[in-house]
Amino acid sequence: MNLSKSSFLILGKGVTYNNCRVFFDKKSITYQAINTEDILHIDNVNISTTSGKINIKSFDYIVISPGIKKQNYYVEQLLDLDCKFITDVELLQHQLKAKYICVTGTNGKTSTVNLLADILNNNNQKAIACGNNGVSLFKALEEDYSYVIIELSSYQLEYIQNLNSFISIVLNISEDHLDRHNSLQEYLDIKLKIFNGAINSIINADIGAPKKSYTFNVHNNNFLINGEIINGISLMDYNSINFNGRIFKINGKHEALNLCACLAVLKIIGIKLSDSLIGFSKRSILPHRLESFYSYKNTKFINDSKSTNANSTLNALESISNNITLIMGGDKKNISYSVLSGIINNKVKLLILFGDNRQDIYNAIIPDIETIFFNNLKEVVSYIFSDFREKTTILFSPGTSSFSHYKNFEQRGDHFKNLVNYYANKKV
Repeated sequence: MNLSKSSFLILGKGVTYNNCRVFFDKKSITYQAINTEDILHIDNVNISTTSGKINIKSFDYIVISPGIKKQNYYVEQLLDLDCKFITDVELLQHQLKAKYICVTGTNGKTSTVNLLADILNNNNQKAIACGNNGVSLFKALEEDYSYVIIELSSYQLEYIQNLNSFISIVLNISEDHLDRHNSLQEYLDIKLKIFNGAINSIINADIGAPKKSYTFNVHNNNFLINGEIINGISLMDYNSINFNGRIFKINGKHEALNLCACLAVLKIIGIKLSDSLIGFSKRSILPHRLESFYSYKNTKFINDSKSTNANSTLNALESISNNITLIMGGDKKNISYSVLSGIINNKVKLLILFGDNRQDIYNAIIPDIETIFFNNLKEVVSYIFSDFREKTTILFSPGTSSFSHYKNFEQRGDHFKNLVNYYANKKV
């Protein structure tokens, strides 16, 4: 593809649009942009929109926003007209021949791509983490990187036709996005597309390995690659790792699994375990992921707003000792919460449910503990301080999205932290 001689239609005006627009403007590439909501009618010649007509022959490719479903009526029409669809990932790979490390999974993607970049950079291997983690893919064009690490969602993988990678990884799979994908199997099949065109494939052993794939796992406190124990490193508990007598703090077993996936990558690249762990010790800590941000009267407040499914809440609960007040709820999602029943009844003292799916969570868990319902997060935090319980851990781990009330999980987490600070200051 010769980008300078190609023209594009960007479909969708979200994050992908903004990133592509900046890139196209910088390269003086011809493009147009519309939302699917702008389309009135499509025929064999034109796309009629609220602001005029776009001739189908006026562009060579459609850059699709991954947030638009393939089953969208207008997307299906454009596909039937043999319009060529392309993603921003494929645009980048047409521009930059690099060693790509591609990462997907239900949980832990951003933490893992950032951790990989931290370790590689600490070992004089210049790397950038980009993609679904919020960093524009086209940032990879601005400097000479040894490795480009791309976080990919199932939405992106659904549209990508040609993905080339030095290493591709599937971290884990659990129920999520089933409102978009019809079944867990379809969701898994889309995730496994990340291995198409990969030189090396790495997958969590619990999923089951395709042929010629590396596997990773943490089992019986041992770190495993291809079923073999990595000597010298072990999981002490859900909050610490031992490496030859040196203790590294972690936030739950899921962080140990993310590290193990990285160690499988670093083994392929040829970085020693000791050097990898030095990089791990210097890693950046991301907010909204088991973020302990406030203490009041021997009670700790933890913001885990990144939790958007049941398994992420399970990971949070596993990493915290007993006497927990758990706050869950938000949007209705087509996932089961029954996996949480045992651990909630064993470790949680008070369950607070809010949002549109509060009754769904309750019905799935059938809690045998004190449970209170609220409409929104403000009501929740107000109640916590009006009936304050000392020597507990207040865990905000919603287990779902909240797009009906918040732009993203970051805004939701910030709102929770601001509410806690507000009501705590009123108590002082």
